[in-house]
Amino acid sequence: MYQPSARKLTFRSLVIAAALAPLVAWVNISVEAIRYAGQPTTVSVFPHVLFILLLLIAGSGAAGRIRPGWQLDPAEILTIYFLVMMAAVMSAHDTIEVLVPILTYPFRYANPANRWETDIIPHLPKWLMVTDSGAGERYWIGGSDLWRSGDLAIWIRPIALWTAFLTSLVVAGACINALLRRQWTHNERLAFPLVQLPLELVQPRQPLWTNRLFVLGFTLAVIHDTWFGLHSLWPSIPEPYTRWQTLQQYFTAPPWNAIAWLPFAFFPWIMGLGVLLPTDLLFSCWFFFIIWKLQPVVAAQQGYTDIPGFPFVFEQSFGAYVAIAVFALYAARRALWQGISALWRSDHRDEPGEPVGSRAAGLGLILALMFAWAFLRWTGMAGWIATATLVIYISAAVAITRLRAELGTPAHDLGQMGPMRLLPLAFGRDAFRDQDLSALTLTHGFNRNYRASPMAVHAEGLRAADRTQVSMPGVFWALIGFAVWGCVCGFVADIALNYRWGAVSHCDPPYVSAIFGQEPYNHVSNVMRNGITPAQRASAIGAMGAGFTVAAILSAARMRLVAFPFHPVGYAISSNWCMSLMWPSILAAWVIKTVLLRTGGLKLYRQALPLFLGIILGECAAGTVWMALSALLGTKTFIVWPYG
Repeated sequence: MYQPSARKLTFRSLVIAAALAPLVAWVNISVEAIRYAGQPTTVSVFPHVLFILLLLIAGSGAAGRIRPGWQLDPAEILTIYFLVMMAAVMSAHDTIEVLVPILTYPFRYANPANRWETDIIPHLPKWLMVTDSGAGERYWIGGSDLWRSGDLAIWIRPIALWTAFLTSLVVAGACINALLRRQWTHNERLAFPLVQLPLELVQPRQPLWTNRLFVLGFTLAVIHDTWFGLHSLWPSIPEPYTRWQTLQQYFTAPPWNAIAWLPFAFFPWIMGLGVLLPTDLLFSCWFFFIIWKLQPVVAAQQGYTDIPGFPFVFEQSFGAYVAIAVFALYAARRALWQGISALWRSDHRDEPGEPVGSRAAGLGLILALMFAWAFLRWTGMAGWIATATLVIYISAAVAITRLRAELGTPAHDLGQMGPMRLLPLAFGRDAFRDQDLSALTLTHGFNRNYRASPMAVHAEGLRAADRTQVSMPGVFWALIGFAVWGCVCGFVADIALNYRWGAVSHCDPPYVSAIFGQEPYNHVSNVMRNGITPAQRASAIGAMGAGFTVAAILSAARMRLVAFPFHPVGYAISSNWCMSLMWPSILAAWVIKTVLLRTGGLKLYRQALPLFLGIILGECAAGTVWMALSALLGTKTFIVWPYG
């Protein structure tokens, strides 16, 4: 348990983390947007940041042999890991990589056919965007240098304003974490599995490096990735096995052809992460994935294909996420009320050693949300839409933080369920002015998906500080500071790299920046022109209600029935892109863990665990090396996740 006498953050840990943040931002943008050589920030554990943790451990040990005072202690290494993780989240695949293209795309690609110049652009807040045609040309076509072009002044204002807004969301999440921390760690005793993995690595009493199974798993994973990497460079070298294929080609007759995209891929490190999860969650993930894939087949068989979007799988999933958030907040209602009521109660006393006092956390939450709300209002959207946007974002953030704290889920994407898509479906086209819809395009930059969660990383960073006796107030504010630094690094890396390569020029297909840039404007333009049919609206609302109800029933059943096999979190997270790619690996993990527990019990499972930790870390290490080579050489090599 954390003690008030915990040690302070060390200056060198802050300096090292601050120096690593620009490097991680460069890797994020180079690998994910420029070379499309993997999407490492779309899973809960970023493989390249975990590799940095391994380098810190090894480098610290080597430095300690030269001079003992140079060696970092475990708490410092773990602090650096979470600070870098927070910086990485801000420049991830679903944040700045999406936001920057949106800020300039319509001013370059508006034309008479899409009618953006008359329907959308007049309503956009130009003060938040980059309207300069020369800057847009250099971003999309490339062959330029941001530092010599004279364009930096054009970008400074949107960078500063968006950094302030994104920081307000981080502060709001951090304050919620502060209010819920004791409830989650002391009352509910959530395990925070994603903290256990790095904690195990820095644990000095029983180093994993001395375990033979760990060494075996690490070695096999490195050989595996090296073999595939050499094959990617020299195709004459045969693959050890077919790692990736799609199955929808085998379903050509109706109604089975409605099953759509059905990949079959195997990722050893994802399997290793799966072995760390509870068996009921593993079972629920692959079982409900199959249920989700069968829903469009049943809908096609029953003739519901005339309703665009039916059976609204993502909306059902969103309803399940909302149920998880509601249950989490309801369970913590007393803690939340004590924190908020501390604003006016004179008799309130905080427990010693908390990250911030309840009064400060409550006030910070209110001020952060007020600023975020005002910012959204300044974009031109109506007040109720700004409120709904924040409710959607906070609901998703709380649900993701909770399910990561309890179960350590390997992924939690909630694709295309941001306010831009959800609100018109729920309220209909007539509830929105063109001004509102145009302003909603900008929310796509932080609501396109929810695979990188600053609130969850902040909660995990506090838990790591708790476990390693580091000052939680210091870590609380340092994580917020690194969110700001991560934004700056991410913006600069994205703009500078695209100025060099060109987002639609010398980058590699499928030119994801162009995809991100056009998505919101195409969607809003379609809503403006075609509206939302009553059948679409009714079906979407019904789907969200159904998802909420199913998740609520599963939660209630788990509390009342012993060994109930279905987990509401598995239901919520299994419908989207990540689980489409993970399900064979998750299925393999479920089989392995079930066999281990049934044949040798918990003892055998614990004995075998180092093997899977070695596989995870070996693939993260070798996969990161290949990702870096892809960025440096300008060609795709082995991709540790997901395509390859």
